[in-house]
Amino acid sequence: MSTIMFSVHRTFKSEVQGVGHWAWAQLMTLIALPILATQGILSEYIAIPGFNGAMLWGQGMTLIGTQLFYGQKPTWRLFLLIWSITIAGLLWWLVVTPNFSIRVAIYSLTAFGMYCALIRLVWLYGERHFSSYFFMALLLVHATLTLLRGGFALVFGGTSVNLLKTSNLTTTYLATSTILVQLLSVVFLVMASRRLKDVLEQRAIEDPLTGVLNRRGCVAYYAQLQLHARQTDFPVTVLAIDLDHFKRVNDQYGHAVGDQVLVFIVEKSCLLLRACDRMARFGGEEFVVVLPGTTQAEARQIAIRIQTTLKHAQTDLPLCTLSIGIASNASADDDLDHLLVRADAALYRAKNNGRDRIETDDIIPADNATSSAS
Repeated sequence: MSTIMFSVHRTFKSEVQGVGHWAWAQLMTLIALPILATQGILSEYIAIPGFNGAMLWGQGMTLIGTQLFYGQKPTWRLFLLIWSITIAGLLWWLVVTPNFSIRVAIYSLTAFGMYCALIRLVWLYGERHFSSYFFMALLLVHATLTLLRGGFALVFGGTSVNLLKTSNLTTTYLATSTILVQLLSVVFLVMASRRLKDVLEQRAIEDPLTGVLNRRGCVAYYAQLQLHARQTDFPVTVLAIDLDHFKRVNDQYGHAVGDQVLVFIVEKSCLLLRACDRMARFGGEEFVVVLPGTTQAEARQIAIRIQTTLKHAQTDLPLCTLSIGIASNASADDDLDHLLVRADAALYRAKNNGRDRIETDDIIPADNATSSAS
């Protein structure tokens, strides 16, 4: 399991965070078990703290990894503090005042707290999906078992929960814990796979430089709007935007600065759009804005605001003016390609008429649009 997780981490570490920490957690568990088995060979002052320290460190790695997975700041300092205090307590009750029952209780309480922190993370930030609920259920079972072991140690004595001595209780605890640890790892991998699937799907429809939609994403969004438009008969308007003389920026300042210009223009433009509007990059310095439920007159006002905002933007970047063409769907059956052809025609008129202009496509009557579509 550790090898699998390390492989996933190396391949997708930038897309899915935390898998590498879970891989280390599995590896620490693998290291801890042989340390426990050497208790009769090595000094107990080495074997017992080594086993407990490795196990707690592995559990801490699952907590840190899950925090990173959900985009939360890892609590390294708190974890190191709790880990150090726990190990110090275990050493005290091993060397100074030997008491196996208290050592089991201390370890169990710390592990129980980590499991509770994991449950809280999944509850607050996890997807409302079966894998998340199953993950929380496994954590809850493991936390309960850990707490029961600590309670049994205090009530019935350490012998009843000594993992090196055969009993029904210790056998059940070891078997259940081993299964739960592996199940938790498998379920976490399932959640990571779901996250990776979402990331890859988003990447397939998103422009990597600017973060807006690419052509494929724009087509998919317009298809959704088209289904809605057929039911409610509302207009959809697009803006075809081209940066004037953008090649001069690349030639004079370099492509890195040109990329910064594109990102800046997109960020400023998106601030002027509604939540339902979508901006897409169709290549180079060409952009399309899809405006659902917007007439050409309303779209023209949006285009004017975009032009005006960029002209007065405070930045050290060499900005370009914008030429914009506007077109609205003639009917609910008007596909995006047909709409873009008309918006591009308006854009070319803006270019030919001196740039830094807004041109509007002539509205096509419904009967002409129908005959054209047929």
